[in-house]
Order: sequence, then structure tokens, then C-alpha cells
Amino acid sequence: MSVFLSEEWLQEFKEMTSDLTKQKEVNGRVKFVITSTPLGKIQFCLVIVVGKVQELVSGPTKDDAVTATFRYPDAVEWFKGELDTDLAYMNGQCKFEGDYAQFMYQLRPVFSSKAWIAKLENLASKTQFE
Repeated sequence: MSVFLSEEWLQEFKEMTSDLTKQKEVNGRVKFVITSTPLGKIQFCLVIVVGKVQELVSGPTKDDAVTATFRYPDAVEWFKGELDTDLAYMNGQCKFEGDYAQFMYQLRPVFSSKAWIAKLENLASKTQFE
């Protein structure tokens, strides 16, 4: 069982989400910043091409279209598929810098898909949350 947001978990996350169904014109680059984790501040970038996670870059990155920042408890809920992105944004549980429309609208077909949610639930079942 890997620890949430550890390097091992990030690799599993990338592998699980790399085989999503292709979706034309669903492309983007999102940096996630998770604060107050047991492992410290965690940053990683997802590069999504035609609806699939093509690359996951661990650590600080540049040239990201949008940065989504979550506190640890909210990130746990979001990555378990238990926290709706719209609700998280409205309640201040997720903050955006940059082109938030890319995360909220352009990449919605990925982040709201049944396949994405199923993969997150599967990964969560194999994850140690502290």
C-alpha cells in the first residue's frame, strides 16, 4: 500500500490514469499544490493530451496553464472522488491561479468522467491516508 502523495503513489496514479479513453481536444497542463501534508508541501503537474494523462511531473514546474491548490484534507477527498470540484471552488477548498477555466471547463470531461472517478476509487482502496 502506497502513502498518499508519495513518489510511489504518484507513479501509480500516473499509470492508472494513462489509459483513459481518448477525447479529442481535451488537452491541458495542471499543477497541483497540496499543502500541510504529512510529507510536507507536495507539487506535481499533470499533462493531459487527448483526455489521457500523458505525463506526471513531480515537484515544482513552470509554464503550467493553471495551478490548483488544496489543503491536505480536501485533497484526500478530491482524489478519493468524494469532493466535487465546483463545490470545492465555491467553498474555498480549492484555489486556482492562472487559467482556472482550463481546469473547471476544458478538462471537465476528464475529471468528471466515470472512468476517472472509478480509477481514483480503485487507487484510494490501495492507498494509505494518514
